[in-house]
This record gives sequence, structure tokens and C-alpha cells, in this order.
Amino acid sequence: MKKKKLVALLAATAMFSAAGGAYATTNVTTIKAVLNGDLKFSKDGGNWRPTDENGNQALPITYKGTTYLPLRVLANSFQLPVKYDPKSKTIQIGSSVPGLTFYSSQVKTDHDGAEFIDVIDKNQLVFGGQTYKGAFAFRSSYSPSFNVKMDFGSMYNKLHLMLVGKDDLTVRVYNSKKQQLTEDIKLVKDQVTEVDIDLQGSDGIMVYGFGGNVNQIIGPFIYILKDSYVSNGK
Repeated sequence: MKKKKLVALLAATAMFSAAGGAYATTNVTTIKAVLNGDLKFSKDGGNWRPTDENGNQALPITYKGTTYLPLRVLANSFQLPVKYDPKSKTIQIGSSVPGLTFYSSQVKTDHDGAEFIDVIDKNQLVFGGQTYKGAFAFRSSYSPSFNVKMDFGSMYNKLHLMLVGKDDLTVRVYNSKKQQLTEDIKLVKDQVTEVDIDLQGSDGIMVYGFGGNVNQIIGPFIYILKDSYVSNGK
């Protein structure tokens, strides 16, 4: 049994790898725990190996009969946003926006086109110097024919949409009844474009992407970042 003893600092809530000095507080208890390399994990019916953001194996800790994994490892695995605010010493789990982000399993997708990918590989999600955690990518076409359909599961009034094109492309957004909600949205290659759209009580959208080379029937990818969200705010 490969186990390594260690002295670990655990916050009262959960294990979290934060910036240096995050635990410089009197509300910290020194404990003796065990890194347990014998445990195996299953996720959604298949084998799962917990890893950190660099792809290194993240071993669970066993303490008084309970197993702990770093919070960020679980959050990344389930595509759940998590961040640490050093000023308030607060760990935020999930979205801070007042609504439904596209990370939610409530958001259902379908597509009509050449290719559609649910992207979680962070190497593909670096735009404008920032790394994002997820996106829906679909192929554009020269004319507005390829699209992605998104069902929100409920009616919403507002949409904050975040888009990236792998070329200078154009996007049109319709509601689920195929009523056009916006004028043409122009995308600049590899730049994040953010738009606020009045959904007028829609339960879904259709996003069309087009433009590019007239000689290409199947065009470059367009990314719909999962940080996009719908809400019923003003």
C-alpha cells in the first residue's frame, strides 16, 4: 500500500489550492492525514483519474475515515467554475452571474451543420490572454446555414453571449421560433466578442455562423463560450 504521511492544513470548509498566504489566519488546524494512492475512482460509469490543472495525478487524502479531494480538481472535472477571493477569503463555487450559465446541465444543445464539439481542453480555450473553462464549437459556412440550437429549459428575458471566431466571421441569433433577435454580429479573428441580447421571453436560441472564404463550404470554427448566460434581470 503506497501511502505517504503528511501534515496538511485544511480549511474548515474544504481543501482548496489558493494563492500564497490564503491560510494565514488563526482559524487553521494542523492535522495528520494520509495521501491514499490505493483508492480508485469511477465517474459516470467509467474509470476516472483525478488530475490537477497540469495533468498531474491528484491523490485523495484520508482523514478520520473520510476521503477528501482538492476542490478545484472536482470543480474542473464537472466543469463547475470555482475561484478564490483573497480579500474576503471566500471560495466561490459556481457562477456569480444572476442566471443560468452555459456550463449548466440544464442547457441542452443540438446542431445542424458539419461539425459540433463540446470543448473542455484548455489549450484550445485561450483567447485574449485569458483561459476559459468550456465552449461549444461549431463550423461556420459561407452562407447562413450551419447553426447550433440551445434549449434553456425555461423562459428567459436576457442573454449575455460570448463568442470567438477562428476567422473574421458573422453571427446571427434567433429564438426557438426562428425569429431574429439581433442584427449581424461581427467577429474579429481570435477575439472575444460579448453582446447583450433581449430574448423577450424565449426558452432557447439558434446561433448561425457564416462568412469567410467563398470557396469553402465548411468554414472555420465559432466558439460559444460557456461563460455566456441567460437571466431574467432588468
